[in-house]
Amino acid sequence: MAQRRYGPTRGAGVTITELEGDKTIEPAALGFAGYGGILEKGPVGELIEATNKAQFGKKCGSYIDDSLLPDAALGYYDLANGAGGLLLVRVTDGNEEQAAHTLYARRGDVLTPMGTLKAHNGGRWGGKELRFTKDLSAIGKLTETTLDTEETTAFATDQWKGGYIELAAVANKRYDIVGNTSAGVITVASDATMLTDHGGGADLRYYLVLENEAKAVSFMIQDGEDNPDSEFSVSIYVDGAFVKKYPNLSTDPTSPRYWVDVINDDSSNFEVEAVDLWTGAHTADVRPANHYGKTATVTATVLTADIHDFAINSPGGGNPTLTLGSTTDAMVAQKITITMTAATTGTAVSDKFGALGTVTLGTLFNPPGAAGGALKNKWAPPFTVTAGASPLVATDTLVINYKPFILDSLIDGRLYPNKPESKLEYYRIVDNNHSSITVADGSDLTMSGATGKYFLVEAPQELTNGRDGNADLVDADYTQQVWDTSNSPFNRIVNRNLGLVKFATPGITSTAVQKAGIAYAEAKNHQYRYEAASNVLTESAAITLVNDTLGRNDFAVMSFPSYAYVADPEGGAEGKRKLISCTGMIHGREARIAADYTGYHKAEAGIEATLPAILALPTGETILDEESLNPVGIGVIKKVKGNFILWGDRTLYLDSNWKWKHQREQMSYYEHVLQENFDWIIFAINDPVEEKKAIVSFQTYFYPEWTKRALRGDTFEDSTIIKIDAENNTDATRASGDMNAEIKLRLADTVERFNIFIGKQGIFESVG
Repeated sequence: MAQRRYGPTRGAGVTITELEGDKTIEPAALGFAGYGGILEKGPVGELIEATNKAQFGKKCGSYIDDSLLPDAALGYYDLANGAGGLLLVRVTDGNEEQAAHTLYARRGDVLTPMGTLKAHNGGRWGGKELRFTKDLSAIGKLTETTLDTEETTAFATDQWKGGYIELAAVANKRYDIVGNTSAGVITVASDATMLTDHGGGADLRYYLVLENEAKAVSFMIQDGEDNPDSEFSVSIYVDGAFVKKYPNLSTDPTSPRYWVDVINDDSSNFEVEAVDLWTGAHTADVRPANHYGKTATVTATVLTADIHDFAINSPGGGNPTLTLGSTTDAMVAQKITITMTAATTGTAVSDKFGALGTVTLGTLFNPPGAAGGALKNKWAPPFTVTAGASPLVATDTLVINYKPFILDSLIDGRLYPNKPESKLEYYRIVDNNHSSITVADGSDLTMSGATGKYFLVEAPQELTNGRDGNADLVDADYTQQVWDTSNSPFNRIVNRNLGLVKFATPGITSTAVQKAGIAYAEAKNHQYRYEAASNVLTESAAITLVNDTLGRNDFAVMSFPSYAYVADPEGGAEGKRKLISCTGMIHGREARIAADYTGYHKAEAGIEATLPAILALPTGETILDEESLNPVGIGVIKKVKGNFILWGDRTLYLDSNWKWKHQREQMSYYEHVLQENFDWIIFAINDPVEEKKAIVSFQTYFYPEWTKRALRGDTFEDSTIIKIDAENNTDATRASGDMNAEIKLRLADTVERFNIFIGKQGIFESVG
């Protein structure tokens, strides 16, 4: 910045010249770690920053069976105790899908989509509920423990894991699904007897079911707080817990309260995203609702809803009517489209379950066969279409929106029995089945004149159909999505002044992945922590792994063993233990030590470097041979006076100048700080004046490093040599656009051995 001058230039008077201040170097953050791997939730291909456990839970979720990364992350926060933070990259196989729910306008006669709420990113966390049913072509497709659905492209690997199978021919029995292939073969528990239970017969219908099991994103829609007659609000819940509310939303894209923009542009929203499906005029009845429909009948405490609507698309004026048959709580919401093939017959297709069969006007249709058919689909409603005075013709279409309630899902919600005419009158819901709602005793719904009117329900609804992308992961997914030096999301940490970042792929011991990780760390001047698999139990095996498989590197570190037993964080039987990666605990403890010493100059090891969560090591009570491990550069986790501690301050070095772990960390940290703090000198005048400014900046930064013992020397000049002068900045140097600074630092050393010499005094030695 140019100097500022105030006052006369040629006249008499006082002038003020504001001198330019010294350029300071800002110390970087300490203790950051960077992990890639499987997470319960989070954007894919993006850099996720979580500086504390609450942020991690909101952005990335919690413990999952498919990954040890959440264990590492949460272990990190426990021991970092406020220091540092985590940078994360979520890895998937590309098959993840967002859970979603269609929102419908408040137009009770015909169910009309106006938008969609989706989970913020793919995964079961948003709601995994899913259903599928079909007939098998032959009994040979069924064995005791497998079912070949013949759906060779419909399912992702393990999409149905955790769900169950029901067979139409086997009453009151479910078979727990342990996995499925992408070719549609479902495997159930090994003790199942599906084929035996089924026996013979032609009824080969099966049902596949996944349930949310109270783990999902849900939403509740109410009237807008400021403009209740024209706007709406949305409250968001995760696993039943309230997260946030958008109190005033408009369906109009020209409004500053346009619901899509308000939700999607909210930087604190990690739960949902909105999609607009509406193309018509924006009136009050375009607003969505959890349930909005017409009342069929009402008593004092029970409202029975009209749970279907019927639309006719007949250019010739065909006017059939439709009545539902006997419906049950098992039947689910769906749109059934009947395409007429003749005046009295047509084919029915469900948007949930595909082709249902042939419909004959005037005959009860019991999906997917004739009335009472053996292969009846228990999830689709029966109905009868009756011809009207004007006939239908081929290609006419009939649309049935079947819109039941989910059993018991509305309890504790609010029922507005006559919303348009009695806007504020509501009753507390105490029960519901698929077609009726029961309110609290003492209520009198008949007072509202609700019969034939439009009711509204306010109660949370869960998203469904979320899918993880974990089952088909291969090494290339990690190497390409996380550790690609050109395209990794971790590249975005540049110019964030985060200093040294300690990278790892917790729980992944693949050679290819770990080699890619160390290549990335070396290329970016950071650090990578290797892991030896939990079955590597001897010193020789650990040494061979480093020297012959993973490879030595100045930027690589490893502790042995790399895994440990901790108390199962998700409970279970008392005393239940879980084997997890130690990486997160180690990085957390190292972050805390770096923060306590305001730098990396203190070795992050010793009796204070405790790992209190560890209950036992896979190596058991064996005392590890440090005489063989330490020279190689492998630190150990060992038990001292009842505590498991980190012991060792070495890298897996190639260059012996960088055998000390803390010195490699300290130098990388300094280099990142300097690289990101000197943009002010770029395009400055290249002369001795600017050189002196640079020298002052260096001295100002490194002097406190000397005073805190990060740099060693009797004087500051002993510890730090800064050379920027005519000798290394000649006229030719300046002419080429370069300014050269040479800095030599005497880094702090560490005590690895304390040698005590003791012996008996000789008879001639003084004892004074």
